[in-house]
Amino acid sequence: MDITEFVPPEFVDLTNCDREAIHIPGLIQPHGILLTLQEPDLIILQASQNTAEFLGIPAASLINHSLAQFLNPTQLNLLKECLNTENIEIYNPLNISLRISDSTKDFECIIHRHDGVLILEMERALVKDQFSALSFYHLAKAAIMNIKRASNFPEMAELLAQEVRQITGYDRVMIYQFEPDESGIVIAENKREDLEPFLGLHYPASDIPKQARQLYYQNWLRLITDINYQPVPIIPRNNPLTNAPLDLSFSVLRSVSPIHIEYLQNMGVGASLCTSLITDKKLWGLIVCHHYSPRYVNYEIRKVCELLGQVMSLEIVNKQQQEFEKYTEKIKLIQEDLKKILLDNNVNNQIFNEKGNSLLELVNADGAIIYFGDNITLIGKTPIKEDIQKLVNWLQNYNQQEIFHINCLSQVYPPANKIKELASGLLAISIFVDRIYYQIIWLRPEVIQTVNWAGDPNKPVRVEDNGMINLSPRRSFEMWKETVREKCLPWKQIEIDAAAELRNALMFAVLKFYQSALQQAAVEAEAANRAKSQFLAKMSHELRTPLNAILGFTQVLAQHSLNQEQQEYLGIIGRSGEHLLSLINDVLEVSKIEAGLVTFNENYFDLSRLLDGLEEMLQLKAKSKKLHLLFHREPDLPQYVKTDESKLRQVLINLLANAIKFTQEGTVQLRVKMIEDSRQFDAESSTIKCQILFEVEDSGPGINAEEVNHLFEPFFQSETGRKSMEGTGLGLPISRQFVQLLGGDISINSQLGKGTTVTFDITVKIGITSDRQPETHLNKVIALAPEQPNYRILVVEDNQENRQLLDKVLTSVGFEVRDATNGKKAIDLLTTWQPHLIWMDMRMPGMDGLEATKKIREICQESQNYTPIIIALTASAFTEERDRILKAGCDDFLSKPFRIPEIFAKMSNHLGVKYLYEEPTPSQQTQTSKTSLDSGKKLTAADLSIMSAEWLAQLNHAAICADDEQILELIAEIPTEKVELAEKLTHLVNNFQFEEITELTCQ
Repeated sequence: MDITEFVPPEFVDLTNCDREAIHIPGLIQPHGILLTLQEPDLIILQASQNTAEFLGIPAASLINHSLAQFLNPTQLNLLKECLNTENIEIYNPLNISLRISDSTKDFECIIHRHDGVLILEMERALVKDQFSALSFYHLAKAAIMNIKRASNFPEMAELLAQEVRQITGYDRVMIYQFEPDESGIVIAENKREDLEPFLGLHYPASDIPKQARQLYYQNWLRLITDINYQPVPIIPRNNPLTNAPLDLSFSVLRSVSPIHIEYLQNMGVGASLCTSLITDKKLWGLIVCHHYSPRYVNYEIRKVCELLGQVMSLEIVNKQQQEFEKYTEKIKLIQEDLKKILLDNNVNNQIFNEKGNSLLELVNADGAIIYFGDNITLIGKTPIKEDIQKLVNWLQNYNQQEIFHINCLSQVYPPANKIKELASGLLAISIFVDRIYYQIIWLRPEVIQTVNWAGDPNKPVRVEDNGMINLSPRRSFEMWKETVREKCLPWKQIEIDAAAELRNALMFAVLKFYQSALQQAAVEAEAANRAKSQFLAKMSHELRTPLNAILGFTQVLAQHSLNQEQQEYLGIIGRSGEHLLSLINDVLEVSKIEAGLVTFNENYFDLSRLLDGLEEMLQLKAKSKKLHLLFHREPDLPQYVKTDESKLRQVLINLLANAIKFTQEGTVQLRVKMIEDSRQFDAESSTIKCQILFEVEDSGPGINAEEVNHLFEPFFQSETGRKSMEGTGLGLPISRQFVQLLGGDISINSQLGKGTTVTFDITVKIGITSDRQPETHLNKVIALAPEQPNYRILVVEDNQENRQLLDKVLTSVGFEVRDATNGKKAIDLLTTWQPHLIWMDMRMPGMDGLEATKKIREICQESQNYTPIIIALTASAFTEERDRILKAGCDDFLSKPFRIPEIFAKMSNHLGVKYLYEEPTPSQQTQTSKTSLDSGKKLTAADLSIMSAEWLAQLNHAAICADDEQILELIAEIPTEKVELAEKLTHLVNNFQFEEITELTCQ
């Protein structure tokens, strides 16, 4: 079936021409012969089948023979000399005479190397025309001089067509220019008077397919001597060296595409010659010569045409450069003016108000839209704002290009047909910074044009038997007019370049504006951070200071004999204070994180011991809910590691406690392993690093997927958390920040009804030993040991309750104590009283603790005979400020609220103070000896019944939090006659059996 019908090109697959392999046809034109030779012996590998006609020798008989046997020694040496030159084309044409039998045949030969072989093309040497080679030189020179005398480019094109026709003798010569859309137009023509004119006619892009344009770009000249020629096959078809069809891209005899031959036949052409016009590494156009009967032109004439094409190409570049420079002169002043405005002013929509016309003249536009942020300013002729807003939205959503231009906007944005009188074309520059668009959009109106096509550009097609639609060459070339609507004048490259240059200036201005804004924001942020830090320090001081007094005096009162009701009230005060302290710590911890004041305090520790302690601590709580708490550790998990132990412990307790809290049945599991292939040597610290993965999995109710995304937001609680009425919603945000500080990240995967898995990883250094904390003495301090100096202790504290607390604690055991309410009074006492140790509050009115400490150190350095110990007392939430405190001259620091045993321990460490501790009576010792013999007896709740309810509540809270220091302090309050109870509780603490203590105190 062969059905021919007219179909608009947009519905046709134009790539059937583009797919045609015209560079490897396996055929040549018959006016010459082609041989492929293998160097250096010039062995004939392939030959065109018409060699018998030219040489009297069949092609098959030439294969695998050397060309040398047909050449005399002089010609052979000449040929070899040519072949020794890299650029052998400079010797073309070679005049070669071949000895065939008893005769000699003369040929004009053209040689080139390609596809791994030497390709030799031979045409019969004809009797010279009336022009000699020198005459051709003068003819070419005269033609070039005539062309260069043209006053403008159209005249130059006309002269070129005239000169080429005069030299070649063709019936018609056309200068054909390619448009940006690859269609073409005849811009100049010289022809026989009786021929129909083609001047001004347009030809669709499909008339010269892509691969044909590529060959025109590679070769300056292409000749067809007889359109009705019979192609001559090359034998063998494939290049023996590549086993692929011979590539004839640079061959002058290459056979032409059958589609193109049919195209020329439909035009009535008998012969053609095409010379390329190339500018800026791009095919600009063609010099097209048509003859209406067969016509052969020799190599010299072809070279003159090629030379004229090259000269014309240079002239085109020259003319384009002149046009560019002329236009550049015009827009340069405009650009400088606009740039100055941009650089001298803040970027806003009103910036071009006084230079609106300049903005339009820059690209020859009729209207412009300035869109900075959400503000629109209109200049010149533009559509209404409603249509403009829709256009801007479309441009931002679908054409997010830095520079976008189109001369038929309705093709890509159909609503543009309603505004075609004002905006048929568009040129836009866009900048997107910090989620804000900065755009300048130029508009051009519709220009209705009548385009004269050489025949209907909607090519006829053939529907083949397999259903494929293939293009067929047009049969009619009568003028076909088309009225083009909804298009503006095309944007010139120089206009696009001018817009791009303005975009660069706009970008610079925007970045300069943002740099200034960022600098200002940085100053404001720094001031805000300082204010926030000062506020947090103030709030921490104001909240912790009264709590210090409350909890401190609670500890003092607990040492006195109280009735049951008083003990109960005291327990309520203590528990409420501890709960309030916990909430304050969480809120301040989040504030520290936001202020960037949390630091990484790494130390070596026993990871296995930490995990064992956590497992034992939480096991009791899990058992009380009949849950299975399982810890799984991989065998290759390192035992000793270096990281921030405190923060890792806090993260694990938080995640495991949450899992146990919200799981009603089933299991809670912790899996710990070293990530595979993460172990590596760190040259900077000379240690081995690795990554450790922790997974906490529970079989709880799970969390809604929408809630999972918000769990790391401060104060957010899931539905399950809200129902439990527990917590602040700060645990997970704090945990994530701590994990990131530990060199990893945390994620949550949860399914409703199936449970939740929290996964996080950290980076650690692998160690071989662990730091051990010194043991704390368990018994209560009752006095200073004899034969010691009379220790003078100065308490510098502006808060009366805290001064009173320290006075009470220190004087009760024998220290001599004096008070000062600020730094200045402390300095006065320093010189007159010379205390051994100063407890220095850091935040006081007037001269604060830091300033006072620095002054004291300066005074002592000058005197060089007295240096007191200074221990900072700080209610600041920022314990990471230790370096700042120590650099000021403090020997140590203690955070409020403090424990009484901590006070005594610090003084013992720095002054070497020795204490007397409460000892059991002889009768009690005897009883202790008896009961201690029964070491296998486990503690029961009855054994703890001698202690107050408040004490038991504190012990329970401390055990749940695994706070060994607080437990040891509470053990110190056990009466001396109950030494066995104290020892057994101490044993449980030392072995991290916190869950057993929790179980005992829950009964």
